[in-house]
Amino acid sequence: MAWKVLAFPWMKLQLTKDKTIDVKMPWERSAAGGSFCRRGGLSDVTGVCIDASEARGCPAVRLQRRKGVIQLVAAGFVPPPDGPLPTSWDDIREQVRWSLPHAFQAPQAALAVCSPDMFIRQTTVDAIAADEKTASAASAPVKKKLGVRRDSPPPATGKKPSARIDAPVPFVPVSHDGNRFVTAPLDEAPFILQAGLPEYQVLWLSRLLPEGHRPTACSVQVAPAAMLAALHESPDFVSAGGTAVAVFVTRSTIYFAGYRKGTLLLFRECPGAAGSEVMRELVKSGLSVTDDLVDTILEDTLIDPRPALEPLVRPVLQQLQLSLDYLAQRHDVQVDRVFLMGLSAGARYWSSFAEETLGMPFVSPGVFDGISCASGGARMPQDITAGSSQAYLVALGAARAAMGGGL
Repeated sequence: MAWKVLAFPWMKLQLTKDKTIDVKMPWERSAAGGSFCRRGGLSDVTGVCIDASEARGCPAVRLQRRKGVIQLVAAGFVPPPDGPLPTSWDDIREQVRWSLPHAFQAPQAALAVCSPDMFIRQTTVDAIAADEKTASAASAPVKKKLGVRRDSPPPATGKKPSARIDAPVPFVPVSHDGNRFVTAPLDEAPFILQAGLPEYQVLWLSRLLPEGHRPTACSVQVAPAAMLAALHESPDFVSAGGTAVAVFVTRSTIYFAGYRKGTLLLFRECPGAAGSEVMRELVKSGLSVTDDLVDTILEDTLIDPRPALEPLVRPVLQQLQLSLDYLAQRHDVQVDRVFLMGLSAGARYWSSFAEETLGMPFVSPGVFDGISCASGGARMPQDITAGSSQAYLVALGAARAAMGGGL
């Protein structure tokens, strides 16, 4: 294929507000071309989305790379961990251990989490530098539990101390107010995408799958970042040359992402917008139906749910128009495709609203489009459709990111 997925050679790990390290990532083109993989990288990974609001369990996907081609081995819902995601340091005193079903016991697992305490946002190099300067000026003496213990003060060198230090050896995770941040550059300056989870949640997740048993946790991600990685490998996204806008709908939030030739130029949360759970409630109350009929109404054409959906969708489209205008005026990017991802039912009605308002319909590709099944057949639900496959969007993106595709 002519268009290549972009990868980036380094990440910035922020240990505290004034302590950061640069982590080198050895990337190279895959033998098959068309994507990038990590040198000596992962060839068999299970991606899992840990989301307490998913009643069916945790969506999981197992991928293998064979002769440069990524294949689907298994997909389904696995029983969740026995304990909830911690909300404080006190909650991790008794570590939960998790065992995945045999079909998902790859050597490594990439865990993507939907947490109310996570964040992901667009920022700039200047903003990060300003934060570091402010934190350095207001920094207090390093506490033993938050930083690196020093038995004696460092020798005077006459130089101004740097805000960036090497990681402690042996490495001890440190944080500020219980948070650890990771920033990954996705474009030339000044665009940077910044994501974070409380450190106690990162620690709990990293210990969830015990070492010595398949799988071992190799990656912890926030769910929105995993969704970005899933889109990068979609055949429809590739056929668009990587120039498009994506609308990601989660249960509680909606995100916009804008691309030019595979490079992310815009990422923002739709202000004031709710997600698919509110959409379902609007249909239930507006049409006076029960839970088990909502998906049927959103997928069939016997009843028109548009009057119930309009209060939710119209404001989203107004904000989407602002994002399209920003890309056109700031980056001279004109897109002819808007991808709608994460919505398992009702995508056709969102698309009809978009065609009326924006002059272009939404494209909603299946999550597994372009992925072949492993020899012997993949273990997955038999009735999976393009809509129902959206439940696996985060899990697939987590596995793709860990294998080197996408982010």
